[in-house]
Amino acid sequence: MKYYIITLLAFFISIPNIQAQEHNEHAHEDHLTILVNEYLAFKDALVADNFEEANKRISNFTKEVKTSEEMNEHTEHQEMHEAHHGKMLAAIEIAVAAKNIEELRGSLEAITTELVTAVENQGYDKSVLFVQFCPMANGGKGAKWMSNKEEIQNPYYGKKMLKCGSTDKTIN
Repeated sequence: MKYYIITLLAFFISIPNIQAQEHNEHAHEDHLTILVNEYLAFKDALVADNFEEANKRISNFTKEVKTSEEMNEHTEHQEMHEAHHGKMLAAIEIAVAAKNIEELRGSLEAITTELVTAVENQGYDKSVLFVQFCPMANGGKGAKWMSNKEEIQNPYYGKKMLKCGSTDKTIN
Protein backbone atom coordinates (compact mmCIF):
# COMPACT_ATOMS: atom_id res chain seq x y z
CA MET A 1 0.00 0.00 0.00
CA LYS A 2 2.87 2.37 0.86
CA TYR A 3 4.35 1.74 -2.62
CA TYR A 4 1.08 2.75 -4.30
CA ILE A 5 0.79 5.94 -2.28
CA ILE A 6 4.37 6.94 -3.12
CA THR A 7 3.79 6.14 -6.82
CA LEU A 8 0.56 8.11 -6.83
CA LEU A 9 2.22 11.04 -5.09
CA ALA A 10 5.11 11.02 -7.59
CA PHE A 11 2.62 11.00 -10.46
CA PHE A 12 0.75 14.04 -9.14
CA ILE A 13 3.99 15.91 -8.53
CA SER A 14 5.09 15.29 -12.13
CA ILE A 15 1.86 16.58 -13.73
CA PRO A 16 2.79 20.30 -13.44
CA ASN A 17 6.20 19.56 -15.03
CA ILE A 18 4.56 17.74 -17.94
CA GLN A 19 2.05 20.57 -18.40
CA ALA A 20 4.82 23.19 -18.30
CA GLN A 21 6.83 21.26 -20.89
CA GLU A 22 3.78 20.95 -23.16
CA HIS A 23 3.10 24.69 -22.73
CA ASN A 24 6.70 25.55 -23.68
CA GLU A 25 6.58 23.26 -26.73
CA HIS A 26 3.25 24.80 -27.80
CA ALA A 27 4.50 28.35 -27.26
CA HIS A 28 7.65 27.52 -29.20
CA GLU A 29 5.64 26.08 -32.10
CA ASP A 30 3.33 29.12 -32.16
CA HIS A 31 6.31 31.48 -32.10
CA LEU A 32 8.02 29.77 -35.03
CA THR A 33 4.75 29.68 -37.01
CA ILE A 34 4.26 33.43 -36.51
CA LEU A 35 7.85 34.12 -37.57
CA VAL A 36 7.57 31.96 -40.70
CA ASN A 37 4.22 33.50 -41.68
CA GLU A 38 5.44 37.08 -41.22
CA TYR A 39 8.68 36.29 -43.04
CA LEU A 40 6.78 34.80 -46.00
CA ALA A 41 4.49 37.85 -46.15
CA PHE A 42 7.58 40.11 -45.97
CA LYS A 43 9.23 38.16 -48.80
CA ASP A 44 6.04 38.28 -50.91
CA ALA A 45 5.82 42.06 -50.44
CA LEU A 46 9.41 42.38 -51.69
CA VAL A 47 8.51 40.23 -54.70
CA ALA A 48 5.61 42.62 -55.41
CA ASP A 49 7.88 45.68 -54.97
CA ASN A 50 5.57 46.87 -52.16
CA PHE A 51 7.68 48.80 -49.64
CA GLU A 52 4.79 49.70 -47.31
CA GLU A 53 3.60 46.09 -46.96
CA ALA A 54 7.16 44.77 -46.60
CA ASN A 55 7.85 47.36 -43.91
CA LYS A 56 4.65 46.40 -42.06
CA ARG A 57 5.51 42.70 -42.18
CA ILE A 58 9.09 43.14 -41.00
CA SER A 59 7.75 45.27 -38.13
CA ASN A 60 5.42 42.40 -37.14
CA PHE A 61 8.30 39.93 -37.47
CA THR A 62 10.52 42.17 -35.32
CA LYS A 63 7.85 42.53 -32.65
CA GLU A 64 7.52 38.73 -32.42
CA VAL A 65 11.29 38.27 -32.14
CA LYS A 66 11.61 40.93 -29.44
CA THR A 67 8.53 40.27 -27.31
CA SER A 68 7.89 36.54 -27.44
CA GLU A 69 8.01 34.93 -24.01
CA GLU A 70 9.26 31.81 -25.76
CA MET A 71 12.52 33.58 -26.53
CA ASN A 72 13.20 33.83 -22.79
CA GLU A 73 12.22 30.28 -21.80
CA HIS A 74 15.00 28.24 -23.41
CA THR A 75 17.24 26.53 -20.90
CA GLU A 76 18.31 23.34 -22.63
CA HIS A 77 20.52 24.99 -25.26
CA GLN A 78 20.73 28.47 -23.72
CA GLU A 79 24.15 29.46 -25.09
CA MET A 80 23.41 28.37 -28.67
CA HIS A 81 19.97 29.97 -28.53
CA GLU A 82 21.32 33.30 -27.25
CA ALA A 83 23.90 33.44 -30.06
CA HIS A 84 21.25 32.66 -32.66
CA HIS A 85 18.79 35.15 -31.15
CA GLY A 86 21.51 37.83 -31.07
CA LYS A 87 22.20 37.33 -34.77
CA MET A 88 18.48 37.55 -35.55
CA LEU A 89 18.20 40.79 -33.57
CA ALA A 90 21.14 42.28 -35.48
CA ALA A 91 19.59 41.25 -38.81
CA ILE A 92 16.21 42.77 -38.05
CA GLU A 93 17.71 46.02 -36.78
CA ILE A 94 19.04 46.63 -40.30
CA ALA A 95 15.57 45.96 -41.73
CA VAL A 96 13.80 48.21 -39.23
CA ALA A 97 16.11 51.10 -40.15
CA ALA A 98 15.41 50.70 -43.89
CA LYS A 99 14.15 53.80 -45.66
CA ASN A 100 13.36 52.16 -49.00
CA ILE A 101 12.74 48.79 -50.58
CA GLU A 102 16.36 48.29 -51.63
CA GLU A 103 17.51 48.63 -48.02
CA LEU A 104 14.82 46.16 -46.96
CA ARG A 105 16.00 43.76 -49.64
CA GLY A 106 19.52 44.15 -48.29
CA SER A 107 18.37 42.83 -44.90
CA LEU A 108 16.67 39.72 -46.30
CA GLU A 109 19.79 37.52 -46.55
CA ALA A 110 20.75 37.76 -42.86
CA ILE A 111 17.14 37.30 -41.69
CA THR A 112 16.78 34.30 -44.00
CA THR A 113 19.97 32.69 -42.71
CA GLU A 114 18.80 32.90 -39.10
CA LEU A 115 15.23 31.80 -39.80
CA VAL A 116 16.36 28.81 -41.88
CA THR A 117 18.64 27.82 -38.97
CA ALA A 118 15.69 28.05 -36.56
CA VAL A 119 13.38 26.06 -38.84
CA GLU A 120 15.96 23.34 -39.41
CA ASN A 121 16.96 23.11 -35.73
CA GLN A 122 13.49 23.26 -34.26
CA GLY A 123 11.46 21.58 -36.96
CA TYR A 124 8.52 23.07 -38.82
CA ASP A 125 5.68 20.87 -39.93
CA LYS A 126 3.04 23.40 -41.04
CA SER A 127 4.06 23.32 -44.71
CA VAL A 128 6.91 22.51 -47.04
CA LEU A 129 9.43 25.32 -47.30
CA PHE A 130 11.90 25.90 -50.11
CA VAL A 131 15.27 27.58 -49.66
CA GLN A 132 15.94 29.39 -52.92
CA PHE A 133 18.97 31.21 -54.26
CA CYS A 134 19.65 34.13 -56.59
CA PRO A 135 23.27 34.18 -57.86
CA MET A 136 23.08 37.88 -58.78
CA ALA A 137 21.84 39.26 -55.43
CA ASN A 138 24.09 40.64 -52.73
CA GLY A 139 26.47 42.36 -55.11
CA GLY A 140 26.97 39.23 -57.21
CA LYS A 141 27.80 37.04 -54.19
CA GLY A 142 24.35 35.48 -54.28
CA ALA A 143 21.70 35.35 -51.60
CA LYS A 144 19.04 32.96 -50.34
CA TRP A 145 15.43 33.35 -49.38
CA MET A 146 12.77 31.00 -48.10
CA SER A 147 9.46 30.37 -49.83
CA ASN A 148 6.40 28.21 -49.43
CA LYS A 149 6.15 27.97 -53.23
CA GLU A 150 8.44 25.93 -55.42
CA GLU A 151 8.06 28.42 -58.27
CA ILE A 152 10.84 31.02 -58.20
CA GLN A 153 9.66 34.51 -57.32
CA ASN A 154 12.77 36.54 -56.58
CA PRO A 155 12.38 39.02 -53.69
CA TYR A 156 15.79 40.61 -54.36
CA TYR A 157 14.78 42.02 -57.73
CA GLY A 158 10.99 41.83 -57.68
CA LYS A 159 9.34 42.35 -61.04
CA LYS A 160 12.67 43.28 -62.71
CA MET A 161 13.95 39.69 -62.52
CA LEU A 162 11.08 37.71 -61.05
CA LYS A 163 12.21 34.27 -62.23
CA CYS A 164 15.94 34.60 -61.47
CA GLY A 165 17.05 31.87 -59.11
CA SER A 166 16.86 28.19 -58.24
CA THR A 167 15.80 25.99 -55.36
CA ASP A 168 18.69 24.96 -53.12
CA LYS A 169 16.82 22.62 -50.80
CA THR A 170 13.44 21.65 -49.43
CA ILE A 171 12.58 21.72 -45.74
CA ASN A 172 9.67 19.52 -44.66
